[in-house]
Amino acid sequence: MHVNFKRAVIVLLFVSFIINLGFSAISPMFPYLILAFKGLLNELPEVMLEPIEAHRGAVEFGILMAAFMLTRAPTAALTGFLSDVLGRKVTMMIGIILYFLVSIGFVLSNSVMELIGLRAIQGVASAMVWPVAEAYIADVTPRWDRGKAISAYSASMLIAEMIGPAIGVAVYKGYIFLFGTNDVIMALKSPMIFLAIMSLLSIAIIIILPRIPGKIPRSNLKKDYLLQLMKKRMKDIKNTINELPRSISLSIKAIYANGIVNGISIGIIHTVALVYVIEEVVKDPLYLGIYFTIFSMAALPATMVSGYVSDKIKKRKPIALLGFFIGRLTFFFIPLIKDFIVLLILAALSSLVFGLSMPAMRALQADLIPHTIRGTIFGAQQLFLNSGIFLGSILGGFLTNIYAKSVFKLLGLKLSGYIVPFWIAGFLGLIATIVFAIYVTERARTEDLI
Repeated sequence: MHVNFKRAVIVLLFVSFIINLGFSAISPMFPYLILAFKGLLNELPEVMLEPIEAHRGAVEFGILMAAFMLTRAPTAALTGFLSDVLGRKVTMMIGIILYFLVSIGFVLSNSVMELIGLRAIQGVASAMVWPVAEAYIADVTPRWDRGKAISAYSASMLIAEMIGPAIGVAVYKGYIFLFGTNDVIMALKSPMIFLAIMSLLSIAIIIILPRIPGKIPRSNLKKDYLLQLMKKRMKDIKNTINELPRSISLSIKAIYANGIVNGISIGIIHTVALVYVIEEVVKDPLYLGIYFTIFSMAALPATMVSGYVSDKIKKRKPIALLGFFIGRLTFFFIPLIKDFIVLLILAALSSLVFGLSMPAMRALQADLIPHTIRGTIFGAQQLFLNSGIFLGSILGGFLTNIYAKSVFKLLGLKLSGYIVPFWIAGFLGLIATIVFAIYVTERARTEDLI
């Protein structure tokens, strides 16, 4: 079936943008909502005179992050396979419907445990959309248009992540203006209504996405048959990887190793960074929204340029390595900063170089993998990355809770205990970068895959 790849990519860009707009709108509210559910935040954070002891909610915040990855990781591997069988569009549509149902659940939630359970279901939804969308793009685009297409797709997510937090904070402030300050929890949950609206809009748009039929007739998809087929499929993939040239087979395995180590680093940072900002830098959600916006804004130009440059020079690896290395170095400096503006500058640098690396790395991975197993391999890579983020989120929560109030002396300087999670994340990120540098290769320019 012939698919107009430009039209398909444009549809996915709109879907990605809209649903990520709603998803990122709720991001600044999660740590505050956890503190409120725990009884540690009984009034709006911006009017509190005393410091917010955000580290006391770090473990729950880490578990919240981990719950998302706990379900996203295995589901990503499964949905990659299912999308190869059932088709990409059907899989993505089911995921977006789940996004909508979870957003309603967020609005109705009344405890940290409910929030964690809903976040776990949201992980399933995420795994059914984003890895599958990347595989869809890789399927329908020619090789040397693939980098540009993936860059554009990544950029649509970043634009949404750039605007979304500001919209979320605006919704939060608007709720306070309209309904007052009495119901703190409902004020913090107000951006989740916006997520529900964006999810509905995404469902309406993805309907027009061209459908690529699955490889197996639906009449054959009985429970036992599907299970047997999945086992055979995974065995075939293992054999296919082993039958590839040694350098390419080793590259795929190294990308998996890089994914889990890099995932642990990312998980730690995702947990500790927000807690650090709230407790040590600034407590008003408005500034947290600014932090999210600037972080995404910095990555946008690099993400848009990355795929174009890698297509033009026909090299992915050097671009990916540059972003990985510089981005991880910034983790060592963040816990030394208490000034909000300086923190924004450093976070922007980290985001910019990481935005440069990701589209190049994803296009490199697509170049290595035969199209017949690309969906499943993309899903498996997400399994390793998300498993690492799951472990890192829990580890980051416990490390933050244990060391946040500690003080260390180094070379005559007094350093906050926050250096422990930040520096561990930095070292792990550098290890992942070294693995990528040594073991990942690229196909020659003349070796084109569909």
